[in-house]
Amino acid sequence: MIQPIIDHSGIIHIFKGKQSEPIKLLIGEVITAEIMDIFPTGTIQLRIKDRIINAQPQRELPLNRGDTVMVKVEKPLEDGTIPLRLLSAYEEEQLRQATLQFDRDFSEKLYKLLESVFAKNIYSSKEISQSQMDMIKNMLTLPMESISETQKTSLIQKIMDFFTLQKGTAENLDELIRLLEKNNFPKEQISLLKNSIILELQELNPEKLKEVLLNSGVSFEVKMKQALFDSNKIEKISEDLKVILTQITKEAKAQGFEEIAFKAEQILRQIETYQILSKTYQSFFTFLPIFLKDIEGGNIAYKSLKREGKDYHSIFVSLNFKEESLSFVVTMINKSFFVNFSGNPEILSEIKQREVLLKEQFQNIGLTLNGINYISKIEDLIKHWHIKEGSVSLTV
Repeated sequence: MIQPIIDHSGIIHIFKGKQSEPIKLLIGEVITAEIMDIFPTGTIQLRIKDRIINAQPQRELPLNRGDTVMVKVEKPLEDGTIPLRLLSAYEEEQLRQATLQFDRDFSEKLYKLLESVFAKNIYSSKEISQSQMDMIKNMLTLPMESISETQKTSLIQKIMDFFTLQKGTAENLDELIRLLEKNNFPKEQISLLKNSIILELQELNPEKLKEVLLNSGVSFEVKMKQALFDSNKIEKISEDLKVILTQITKEAKAQGFEEIAFKAEQILRQIETYQILSKTYQSFFTFLPIFLKDIEGGNIAYKSLKREGKDYHSIFVSLNFKEESLSFVVTMINKSFFVNFSGNPEILSEIKQREVLLKEQFQNIGLTLNGINYISKIEDLIKHWHIKEGSVSLTV
């Protein structure tokens, strides 16, 4: 018998066979199960979260091969048995209605948060900042995994459209640097802030990009937890953007520089909004920390997953230029790369003319570009980002 492991957060880890990744079930969660087979012994073979498990019914159930049912994970019994209770038709309908309402409520709250945090023309008050903080705190406690995949796909498309029209975090950081220089803030703080964003083309290299992405503030709480077990990582926390902005905010308020304090707090709220998006899409989602002559910012998201024995790593990038935008997804499946572009016809035409050069660039660094696709609808592009599943590894 497989003995499950239950961690402090109530997640049940079931290690099955030779697979190193456990099946994770949360006590109280409702999940979809597909009936793969029903054996003469009465044992039912289920597909749950893309994994196959066997279950022993306690009574006769009107199930057939191919059926899809909803089951609730109950608290394990003393002998380690994990009860999966089949929901009634009434419970399924109640759950469906609750999910629809949650989707609607979440969408409304997310848009309200985006509008208040990223709005171009607000200059604020303590009440607005406190309202933003309360909303962010509440949203970070919401069960994001309950949001339907259809809703997630629709949401991220609208989010990308929204970001295209608003002043980005990188642009706000550039403005904050100018304010600090104008008001003679300590050079050490200005230098730390400049290191959090790529302002010059010669700085744009893989090592620098990775450094500023990991210090963009989105992973701050994760790094804090890691530091508890590894004292060598404590020193690096001081380079995180959330730490730098918090220090600037405190000093600006102490010296009476309200505009600086507001700008720093606005960026902090934006970073925390990216944390909400990361949680919602099981990814590492943040602003693109680049502010170059022709690029006015953008967003980047990363996630990884394993499917049918293959490792998938996908990066979603949106770039904002002065008069247009471009989005693309780069997916690595084992050692092969695939790129999908989405943008207006003119910019896609420019990329098509440089396909050979792009493939040569991959070859020059020892990588294989197996496919290039051009997609007119961004919602179709998003599907290549594997929105339905994923995990994040900060070491990648």
